[in-house]
Amino acid sequence: MKDILCAYYTNSSDITSYMIRRLGVSRNDIILEPSAGEGILIDEILKTGLSVQIDALDIDGKAVSILRKKYQENSAVTVRETDTLLDERLDAFGVPEIWLKKTDALVDEQLDYFGATGGHYDRVIGNPPYGAWQDYKKRALLKRRYPGQYVKETYSLFLLRCISVLKMGGRLSFIIPDTYMFLNLHAKLRELLLTTTKIEEIITFSSKFFPGVSFGYSNLSIITLERTGKESALNHTVRIVQGFQSTSEFALLFEDSGLPAHLSTFLLRQADIFDSEQHRFILADNDMTHVLKKASVRLGDVADVVTGFYTGDNRRFIRVLNDSVKGGKNYEKVDSSLIFSCTSLCGIDDAPEGYVPYVKSVSNTRYYRLYDEWFVRWDKDTVTHYSSNKKSRFQNSAFYFRTGVAIPMVKSSRMKASLIENRVFDQSVVGIFPKDDSKLYYVLALMNSDVVNDLIHVINPTANNSANYVKQIPYIEPEQKVMDLIKDKVRRIIECIREGITDNCEPLHCEINMLIKQAYTAHINLNKHSVQNPILVV
Repeated sequence: MKDILCAYYTNSSDITSYMIRRLGVSRNDIILEPSAGEGILIDEILKTGLSVQIDALDIDGKAVSILRKKYQENSAVTVRETDTLLDERLDAFGVPEIWLKKTDALVDEQLDYFGATGGHYDRVIGNPPYGAWQDYKKRALLKRRYPGQYVKETYSLFLLRCISVLKMGGRLSFIIPDTYMFLNLHAKLRELLLTTTKIEEIITFSSKFFPGVSFGYSNLSIITLERTGKESALNHTVRIVQGFQSTSEFALLFEDSGLPAHLSTFLLRQADIFDSEQHRFILADNDMTHVLKKASVRLGDVADVVTGFYTGDNRRFIRVLNDSVKGGKNYEKVDSSLIFSCTSLCGIDDAPEGYVPYVKSVSNTRYYRLYDEWFVRWDKDTVTHYSSNKKSRFQNSAFYFRTGVAIPMVKSSRMKASLIENRVFDQSVVGIFPKDDSKLYYVLALMNSDVVNDLIHVINPTANNSANYVKQIPYIEPEQKVMDLIKDKVRRIIECIREGITDNCEPLHCEINMLIKQAYTAHINLNKHSVQNPILVV
């Protein structure tokens, strides 16, 4: 089930207990579980002992059959497998009722009706599938049904769908990846969340807390919200809590005593989130929030920020220097006699087989890459193949062999940026090419600074530094004499690395780092009077 539909069943009592408490179930509520799975969340609702109706939907017929058998053995529950959710209920429930339906909640016609008539459910709870691949026919259908939304990811569509079938004042609690808070692809979803719901609370935590799940690109979250009108939504303040060390700490959120020091709490007015770029949730202190919201110039304004090349068949066309290169285990070693100095997009002249240096991975040293570890085939016939092969990506070729700054696409705790000269760079590398060549060394320093490292982690906390997020980094320059001082120190670091005198590099880097921090701090202090409604960090 998990492999096919990406359904990760909830079987943590701390998680389910937290969700039901936040949901606030009342007697005679009509409740929707749109991806019922094994019924773990339904079990938690039944523990309340309240008489409610639960509409349990699932796309998988086997899951529905298992649920029917499971609850038919419970004499305190009335179970009905149905094709319709539209039957009128004449009397209050004597016991909890569970109505089972095999259906795709994203395209179910009865849910369409509920959404079109102002909502049907008092409560919605779920752990919708995420990461499920949609075939192209289904994707086209979802694009028509959910215009402007990112249809390749299923969880966001479930969230939209379930908000639409909530009554006004109805409540929802979902466990989903936290990427809806900041990814560009979910900007339209954030707009709807911020203007049609009061988000009561969002908690984020490692996917490792969720038994059977572990993905590295992001965290999980539980979002609890109430459907409301736009004015009420924008005036509402949402609480976001991060830093949990275990799921047992979720219960602390219901206590009056203070939270442990390792938990970070952010109180954000929804109108302020709505007014931020792409309605992004900015989880940072006031100073960093100010820089992100008020910067008039972004890195993308002063530099071209682009992704590099893909051969279409790396094992065939890429070579490695030796066996010690990280990630190079399955690649052939390059024949040094076939390495050429070439900067032509047409390929190497008069060579039936030839390779050029290739930037494919993070540099071992900041600022400057001392030697090449990767090489890509670049003879004319092969370059012609790249240009015509559907699997190859000869993207942003105008920047191949240009001088710029390279950073890895895959994020680490500390970003390492290095100079890139006369090289082709891989799609796993983001190339940054200042429009003014005189700013090259300052941009190189900037991308190695703690300030930018912190900013990029706030802009996009996922595992990737994609070009579209790097472009959004606030760009601030110090006065010219400080700029010149930073560039001079960068030049000295590069010279030291070339000469093998690396002891001087770290002190110089620390000096550069401090100068950049001072420049950004000065910018904040100069413009602080213009900040309105800052984020409160408790």
